[in-house]
Amino acid sequence: MGKVLKVNDINHSIFEDKIVTKKYQVLLKICCICVVLFFCLEQPIKAVSKITPVSESSKLLAQGIENIKNHDYQQALDNLTQVINLDNTLGAVAYSNRCLVNLQLSRYKAAKLDCIAALQFNPNNKEAYLNRGLAEYRLGNYEQALAQYQEVIQRDKGDYRAYYNQGLTHFTLEKYDKALADYKQALQSNRLRVKTEKAIIYHDRALVHVKLNHIEEAIADLTESITLDNINEIGYYNRGCLYAQNRNYQAALADFTQVIRLNPQSALSYLNRGKVHYKIGLIQAAFKDLQIALSQLKEQNQMGTYRQTLMLINQLRQIIEQSNRSLIS
Repeated sequence: MGKVLKVNDINHSIFEDKIVTKKYQVLLKICCICVVLFFCLEQPIKAVSKITPVSESSKLLAQGIENIKNHDYQQALDNLTQVINLDNTLGAVAYSNRCLVNLQLSRYKAAKLDCIAALQFNPNNKEAYLNRGLAEYRLGNYEQALAQYQEVIQRDKGDYRAYYNQGLTHFTLEKYDKALADYKQALQSNRLRVKTEKAIIYHDRALVHVKLNHIEEAIADLTESITLDNINEIGYYNRGCLYAQNRNYQAALADFTQVIRLNPQSALSYLNRGKVHYKIGLIQAAFKDLQIALSQLKEQNQMGTYRQTLMLINQLRQIIEQSNRSLIS
C-alpha cells in the first residue's frame, strides 16, 4: 500500500522534502515579490502629492501621480517622461516615480537607471535606494540589491521595508540565518501596523525555518500569519503540508479543507488531501479527492502533475478492487 504514497516525481508532494521545499520557493517568488512592490509604492506617491501644479510640467507630474494611483502605468510612464524632458527642476520627483512605474511594467533595467538619476538629484532619497534594490534583485544582482537596502537602513533604521527586502534577498542567496535576522528586525518595527503585511512577513520567515528544518518554528510562524490574515490561502496550504510531513494528519486535513473553502479550484489541495485521506485509511474519500484533483489539473493544463495523479488513481483503484475481491472470497 505504501507505493501509492511514494511516487517521488509528483510535483508538490507533501511526502518528499525536496519537493516541498521547491513548492515553497515557487510560492515565495510568486507572492513575496509582489509584496515588495507594494511596500515600495507606498511612500513615494505620498511625497510627491505635496507639489502644487502651477506649470505645464507640474500638471503633467500630477497626472502621472494620479495615473500611478489608478494603476494606469503606461500613461503614467508617458506623463513622467514628458516631465523629465520639459523641466529639469522636477527631475528628482519625476525620475523617482518613473522608477516605480518601470518596476510595475517589469522594465527593471530602466527602473534601475531612473533610480540612479533620482539619486543624482538627491543622494539621501531613501525611496530611490529602496526601489533600486528591488530592480537589482529582479535583475539577479543580489549583492547590489543588498547594498541599496543598507543605504536605506543607514538613513532610517526603522524602515521595515528595507529589512524585509533584505531578508528576501538573503533567502535567495541561501543565507538563511541572515534572512531570519532580517525578518525579525522587520517584525519588531513599530511602523509595521498593517496586519496583512505582517502576515506575509511571518509567512516568509516560516519558509526560512523550513530550509533550516525548524519545522515547529515554521508551523508557529504560519499559524501567526493565518491569525493575522484568516483568508491566507497560501498559509493554510503550506501549514497543511508541514502538518502532513509531521504526521499530524487531522490538522493537515483541516488546513487543506480550509484552502478548498477559500479556493474551490485548488487542485493541489485536493491532491494532498486525497493523499492524507489515504494515509489514515479513508480510501473512498481519497479516491474522490484525487478524481477532483485530476479533473482540475487537466482544466488548468498542469499536465505533468495530471499524469502522476492519474497513475495514483489507477494504483488506488487496483487496491480497492483487490480489497473487494478479498471480501467476496
